Amino acid sequence: MKTLVRTALPRLSAVLLASCVSVSMAYAAEDDAAKLKELERALASQDSAPKPKVRTRAIVFDNEPQAASSESAKVASAALDCASVPPDAQVVGVDFQIQFNVGSATVSPASESTLTQISKILALSPNRCVLVEGHTDASGNPDKNLTLSRDRANSVVNYIADKNGVDRKRLVPLGKGSSDTLKNLDPRDPKNRRVVFKVVAG
Repeated sequence: MKTLVRTALPRLSAVLLASCVSVSMAYAAEDDAAKLKELERALASQDSAPKPKVRTRAIVFDNEPQAASSESAKVASAALDCASVPPDAQVVGVDFQIQFNVGSATVSPASESTLTQISKILALSPNRCVLVEGHTDASGNPDKNLTLSRDRANSVVNYIADKNGVDRKRLVPLGKGSSDTLKNLDPRDPKNRRVVFKVVAG
């Protein structure tokens, strides 16, 4: 009987652990799907917002068609100046629990598919600036947390731009450390470790 208990108990523990992991993975996938929809809505609502009229004048010379087209390209690129988004800009933020390797800014393989989906959504609105904020919890050294959050925001921007072809100029990485923890949550709670994508109003 003791032998039966000794062999059955580890198997039962393994089965229970596997079922808990699969339930939590299903919940995380469902949560990610809802967040992706929220990001898509944020981009769509900003795209449909009324935009101020900009008056431009162009002089076109018949013998210089390329000069005119290069001038219009310069105007278009100047219009999307995401590096100088004012601090009081109107934004819509969506947070994701992007996972990184422990104590580093390397994106965990577990979050790569989420970042790929985020990239696809961002590609649908190529004229939107997006602030990419890295956040940590309040445990540990505040200066190290700030640096880590900045590195992680940069890592996410690099992943989206390098692996998924989204224009890097649209993405502004920011490190917040533990300065902006979630409301009604212990500042040391790991749920505060997140990446927030803030779509800037046009």
